[in-house]
Amino acid sequence: MRIKKKHKTRNLTFAGIASLVVICCGMVFSIILGGEIVASPISANTEIPIPLEKIIQLTFSAAGAQTAAASSPTSPPLSTIAPTATLLVLPNTTLESTATLPALPPQSDIPLRFHFIDVGQGDSTLIQTPYGENILIDGGESETGVVQYLQSVGVQKIDLMVATHPHSDHIGGLVQVLRAFPVAKVLTSGEAHTTGTYENFIDGIASAQAEYIEGKRGDIIQINGLSLLVLNPLNNQYPDMNENSLVLQFTYGNTTFLLMGDGGADVESALLASGVPLRADILKVGHHASTSGSTPAFLGAVSPSVALYSAGIGNSYNHPAPQTITAITNAGAIIYGTDKNGTIILTVDSNGYQITTQKAGGLSSPLSTPTGQPVSASGVEIASVTSPVSPGAYATLTANTTPGASCSITVYYKSGPSKASGLEPRPADSNGSVSWTWKVGLKTTSGNWRIVVNCGGIIKETTFTVQ
Repeated sequence: MRIKKKHKTRNLTFAGIASLVVICCGMVFSIILGGEIVASPISANTEIPIPLEKIIQLTFSAAGAQTAAASSPTSPPLSTIAPTATLLVLPNTTLESTATLPALPPQSDIPLRFHFIDVGQGDSTLIQTPYGENILIDGGESETGVVQYLQSVGVQKIDLMVATHPHSDHIGGLVQVLRAFPVAKVLTSGEAHTTGTYENFIDGIASAQAEYIEGKRGDIIQINGLSLLVLNPLNNQYPDMNENSLVLQFTYGNTTFLLMGDGGADVESALLASGVPLRADILKVGHHASTSGSTPAFLGAVSPSVALYSAGIGNSYNHPAPQTITAITNAGAIIYGTDKNGTIILTVDSNGYQITTQKAGGLSSPLSTPTGQPVSASGVEIASVTSPVSPGAYATLTANTTPGASCSITVYYKSGPSKASGLEPRPADSNGSVSWTWKVGLKTTSGNWRIVVNCGGIIKETTFTVQ
């Protein structure tokens, strides 16, 4: 459905008209891809099984020409995975509660790069795939530098633009991106807004001649090397626009990302009730780590290793909320924020991920870097760790990294991060060795417990056993 430029009447936006059409058609959802209209029913069922509403396959030829196709939920799976072919699709019409989106192994030696861009009080994320596609999720407010950042990292086109919801701190910068770069496709939640920023966004899509797609729970957006699963919205049923944000999950190699938009407790509760697998290594925290979400039950289901939030320095909303940071810390995640760390870049391959930040230091609890400029580490290897160990005894972990690199360690027990003496941040010695020795509390619960070592933004995890 190509978006038409509005002329005389500006009070009724395209999205509003589209909503009326959907209602009149009686739950029939249509999109145009490559000139064809593909219709599929919208399910109101919030429980498992969750229908796969549509599978959108974005493919690119070796010359960079883009094509698109839409498959109904009953289409047979595609078996070929190659830089010029569409990717594997789920063969069934439902996502079972025990199923996960198939992890697509990296098909290139070039890693995926995930840029969590510092746009002040707003959100913006760039995903650069190994095959050269660019996915931009939100763009912050206008005039906050997203265009300049994209240019600085060599972006020349946007293959997929995602607007999680119509608030200006998410779509303001997208208007400028639509004017500055060729944009092939735009994915939105389908919810309209009454602001001038939103109307400028819709007009920008029309002027860019970009394909317009409205995402709903169960949709899969496929692009070379990635499958983005839409977990929210279901039917834009919440009065709070934040709760109707697009929520996306994807896996690359062995690393899973969960991006919450501005979704809060209502979305978290619905996702928990649906039975969709939520486990993710990297969590983009909902609504700038405000008090509206990050409930203990949800964080327990996700069990993230790293949590990212976006907030402006000294913002008037008091983001991030201290109680939310505490909840995330208690869930065992390392926390990074754009207000503390600036732009955060994750480099992801089949072996895991590495994190680099624009600003040295300022890493939020539970880890903190020493004052001064830390030395970047080329890698981290766990050389040894005491295991098993009895309550009341001492444990030692030794890691090897770049000489002089600033290193931190966090030991997680059932009650949360350990505060034992001996776990303070410290630099690696001249040989690149760094060690910590700490006492295991007498009341420590028996089990296998997680240890995270961070040297110069590069993370390595291991476990040890308390008998």
